[in-house]
Amino acid sequence: MRFDLSRANLFGIATALAVSAGAAGPASAACSINIFVQNDGDHLIWVRNEVVGQEGTGVKAEIGAWRALNEGGWEPEGIPDKTGGPYFGVRKGERLGDAYDANLACNVKRRYRVQYRCDSGPSKDSRFVVYYPSADGWTQEAENNTVTISLGTMCN
Repeated sequence: MRFDLSRANLFGIATALAVSAGAAGPASAACSINIFVQNDGDHLIWVRNEVVGQEGTGVKAEIGAWRALNEGGWEPEGIPDKTGGPYFGVRKGERLGDAYDANLACNVKRRYRVQYRCDSGPSKDSRFVVYYPSADGWTQEAENNTVTISLGTMCN
C-alpha cells in the first residue's frame, strides 16, 4: 500500500487531527480550581493580585514559572483598592475566592503564593507572603478542586 504524502495531503491530515483534538476551537482551561483567601486576622488586609518577578499572588506548577492568578480569571469581589492599584481588601473573618482557570491538568502539582499587607494593627503597612501548602511543598488540588489559604494573622 502506498500513501501520498504531498504537502496538501499533510496539511489536510494535520488540520483534521487538530480539529479532532479541539485545537481549532476556542481555547479552554485544562482545569478550573476554586481558590479562596480567608482573613483569620483581626484587621483588614490588602491582597496583591498580580505577579511581578518573585512577588505578588500567583501559582507555580512544578514544571513551570509563577503565573498571576488573575491571568487565569481569578478576580475575587473584595474591597476595591482606594489607590487604584493591584490590590483588593479582605475584612477580618471574610473568605473570598473565585475560579482560576489553569493551563495544565488538575493533577499537576502546584504551589500557591499570596502576598498581602496589613491595613492597621501593630504591623500596619507590613507586607507578608503565605505559601500553600508551603514555601517548598507541592499540592495537587484538594477535594472538589478547592483550595483555601489562611491569611492575616501576621497583622495581629
